Amino acid sequence: MGALSDKLRALEGIVGEEHLLTATEGVGEYRLEGQQPVGVVSPGTPEEVAAVLRAAAGFSVLLRGAGRHLHLGAPPTAVGLVVSLARLDRIVEYDAENLTITAQAGVTLEALQRAAGERGQMLPLDPPGGDGATLGGVVAANLAGTLRMRYGPPRDLTIGLRVALADGSLVKTGGKTVKNVAGYELTKLFVGSYGTLGAICEATVRLAPAPEARAVLAAALPPERARAMAGELLASRLDVTAVDVANEAGVKRARASLPLTIGPETRVVFVGLMGDRTAIDRQERDIRQMVGPGCARLEGEAAVAMWQGLRELPYPAGPEAVVARAAVPPARALDVLEMVTGWEGWWALARPGDGFVYAGPPAGFDRAETERKLASLRAMARESGGHVMLEAGPVDLKRSFPVWDEVGNLDLMRALKEAYDPARSLGCGRYLPGL
Repeated sequence: MGALSDKLRALEGIVGEEHLLTATEGVGEYRLEGQQPVGVVSPGTPEEVAAVLRAAAGFSVLLRGAGRHLHLGAPPTAVGLVVSLARLDRIVEYDAENLTITAQAGVTLEALQRAAGERGQMLPLDPPGGDGATLGGVVAANLAGTLRMRYGPPRDLTIGLRVALADGSLVKTGGKTVKNVAGYELTKLFVGSYGTLGAICEATVRLAPAPEARAVLAAALPPERARAMAGELLASRLDVTAVDVANEAGVKRARASLPLTIGPETRVVFVGLMGDRTAIDRQERDIRQMVGPGCARLEGEAAVAMWQGLRELPYPAGPEAVVARAAVPPARALDVLEMVTGWEGWWALARPGDGFVYAGPPAGFDRAETERKLASLRAMARESGGHVMLEAGPVDLKRSFPVWDEVGNLDLMRALKEAYDPARSLGCGRYLPGL
């Protein structure tokens, strides 16, 4: 106990008494899937983050932002210390001319969107879980939503990082403008590493001009017509922002209010449009020619609500909810959606432009049956050269069904872990085995 007390006193000396939580009732709020940390420390600067990681040697460390995406990953091994990055909430630099912004890890997407909006720009990141998520968490998990088809994921939008490594050193990667990309590959290494290689303290990301208007077109079509429609849209020269296809249960999950007749034998194709109103009107005319009668247009608040519903559809509705994400070649995305739709009560959302399909069972699902279906989904994805991740689910399901699918070069990933975190203190076992 003495050695533990010494470590906690060392952490208190770095961040101050008010930013170290050790009381049982307070720490209990940070329990994660049955694991309760010894303490929660909240550094306020990148230098403090580095000092905390250095002083935390011997602890298993879980990095935390707003906590919106802690359902991702395998059940943790013992969590010794939670390092909250929420106090790193400062926008460091805004370069409107070069469409980039540098912000600390704890800045929320909401704050970044507000700052960008004041200059007629936007941050093209819209992961499930809402804009209360932090930049650091979104970048660390490489999370993207409906805008991914046009703008790419965080790995494509992030051009520079400042990272605290497990040994207490601070490193910079990349640059602050799109043209200054020295070290860009190292930046990509940390994006999507789920906090297993270091703590992202700052990120420089690309912005985009804010659109004048947004609209969503929707059409309820038979499965084969929906498949053909999605293919035509993606192969056309139309500047569509997103193409989503949902089954009936998925539309209900998105809480969509549509002037369409939707049933078990229809699939709803959603087309997201962004830009000036004239361009949107022109594209709508072209899309209506493709679809024929029965194409509905949502704009204004209705379009915003629909866009938000599609964004949040893959987010787990509660701690027992199951969400699987299949990543397959884009041409196979609707095959996966049809397979899942054949399972009673299952919802599914396909993004054929990216090859992602999100799916899950209805409330009150049978765990054994769900596991069998997840195994079938994984087998189908593997046959097409893809994989399936169990994004969310009850702890007992996560322990019996591997959260992470097979990966290409596990030896290389373990070598990187050995180089950046040889003591394996970061991540608490929530990533792949040995990472």
